[in-house]
Amino acid sequence: MSVAIGINGFGRIGRSVMRIIGANSDSGITVAAINDIAPVDRLAYALKRDSLRGRFGGTVAAGTGQLLVNNRPIWAFSESQPGNIPWAEAGVDVVIEATGRFRNGDLARDHITGGGARKVVISASADDPDAVLIYGANHERYDPLAHHVISPASCGVNALSVMAKVLLERFGLRSVHTSVVLAVQGWQKAQDAMTGSSRDDPRLGRATAESIIPHNHVAGDLLSVALPELGKVRYSYYCVPTPIGSLAELTGFTDRPVSREEVNRAMAEAAAGFMGGIIDYDPDPTVSIDVRDNPASCLFDPSGTQTTPDGGVQVRGWFDNEWGFSHRLLDLARLMGEREAVPVGAPYRSGVV
Repeated sequence: MSVAIGINGFGRIGRSVMRIIGANSDSGITVAAINDIAPVDRLAYALKRDSLRGRFGGTVAAGTGQLLVNNRPIWAFSESQPGNIPWAEAGVDVVIEATGRFRNGDLARDHITGGGARKVVISASADDPDAVLIYGANHERYDPLAHHVISPASCGVNALSVMAKVLLERFGLRSVHTSVVLAVQGWQKAQDAMTGSSRDDPRLGRATAESIIPHNHVAGDLLSVALPELGKVRYSYYCVPTPIGSLAELTGFTDRPVSREEVNRAMAEAAAGFMGGIIDYDPDPTVSIDVRDNPASCLFDPSGTQTTPDGGVQVRGWFDNEWGFSHRLLDLARLMGEREAVPVGAPYRSGVV
């Protein structure tokens, strides 16, 4: 079964999703339609050439109301409101809401009630979705009868949650604190601007390349939603002037003292087993650029593991904040598109796109 998706918003995430599918003809997912207020020729240009990803590996051309990708026509709409996009007419099963504007469950639901799609994945943390589902951490909780609009939180929360999941299941985990160091985001500014930021904090309108900028992202709260067994999670979040590659660190206490070797072995086994494709494991010394184009939610860095005799533990993972997150969006889209009536809790893993 092939799942047909629609992409609303052809920005950094929307184009990453398109590039991934364009390079994987056997992924089980097709793009049926794209919606963006930019003209189709601009969409084609933005997909074809990218300053960070390089040239698109296939062919791209603009048609009348269509984007031609690898000679395959894809509907191209230009509607400003989700409810006006004719997803049903294009045969779309699942919409990836990637504009950054419709981060509320009720607003995103207009893709279903007005546009005729069946499901929606919001590509960000969101207010009042039907569920917060993070692939690899809690996606088995997906209920096709109750969950129609979901949020996978954020790229940083994805990286943190899969590391936390391994520690939680192997050793127990409590008193958690997390820290995320995030590469430049598409909504950040080259020069100071007090308007136009995607958040309320005026610091996020400051010049991207000039400062380390604290970010009041509710990463800990979202991690607690995804894995309530952790309890209250403390967190810190920073935006830094690197073009690509981000860092996630998690500290806490395990139920018993563990060694550094035990922790690293648990992560390596998870990467080779049930977290395959979601956690990657690299024994070499790693810096942020090394994670570029890595499809995993987290590239685990064993050199960052620390433990203490009283059960304290710290782990570190790198992530490509666009590429890995876009792969997880597609995993969720496939899950939602294929499981219309499978009982909640049934096992699922179709493989990473």
